[in-house]
Amino acid sequence: MRTPSSSAVTAMIVAFFALLAVASAPTPQIASISKYDGIFRYTPGNDEIVTNKSKLEFIKSVNNPTIVLRVPDANKGVLEEDKNVKSDGRKDDGNNSLYNINVYNIIEKELLKGGFTVRDRALFQKVLGDKSVNDYSKIKELTETDLILELSTLEYVSYPFNSFDVTTQTRRNGGVNSRISCSNYSSIYGLKLEFRLIKVKENDFIGSFTYFYSMCPDNTCYYSINVNNGTHGCSEPFLQQGNLVYSGVHLISQANRESFVKQASQKLVNAIMIR
Repeated sequence: MRTPSSSAVTAMIVAFFALLAVASAPTPQIASISKYDGIFRYTPGNDEIVTNKSKLEFIKSVNNPTIVLRVPDANKGVLEEDKNVKSDGRKDDGNNSLYNINVYNIIEKELLKGGFTVRDRALFQKVLGDKSVNDYSKIKELTETDLILELSTLEYVSYPFNSFDVTTQTRRNGGVNSRISCSNYSSIYGLKLEFRLIKVKENDFIGSFTYFYSMCPDNTCYYSINVNNGTHGCSEPFLQQGNLVYSGVHLISQANRESFVKQASQKLVNAIMIR
């Protein structure tokens, strides 16, 4: 009978102890997930209106000032001053585009209600497409328009957080708030809308109007959130309605977005019509 070589015996011993180590290793534990009804507090941006009041005085003497709503990114290279206009604010996650809502029609309706004569957007864009039109004074002549209103920004605003509050019911003290910290940052979202106003005849930028949307009363939101009990990592806040789960920018519904655009447009009209 052939005796195994010393190298073969060594290999067998190593393999035996390797199998023994694997067999005795503890089974990896999967960290549990806890779901909380979280309370999220945040500080939204403040509305800001900056105008040249003397340049807006002419509106007092005009019964129905003419205005056109300019579409961002269209004919961007026509006018020199447009090179610094921020018009890339159309942020979405691929499925929730802000510009899927009827933004421009909502704004134009509020301008009409406020006493403006609203010029046709398509005709205005056609004039801008004419390469011979290289200054605003000529646009005034061709379109009979007093003011250009540009929607320069419509975007989601992120409010990051790494902690939230929960309310625990106790027999002695009733509801008691406690804070839970996260090992990561997540976000809740609001909206920001910004208009630019240009007086056509003098080629003057005469106003900037910035409005913020706060999605929760008193800037306090109540959402569900999952926390990994091992890593203390927090999910995005979410709401569950039946089998549907809404999180991130989807927590702001289309109806909310349209209402915000409408209210911001009404504030804009009130700010311009300084009669």
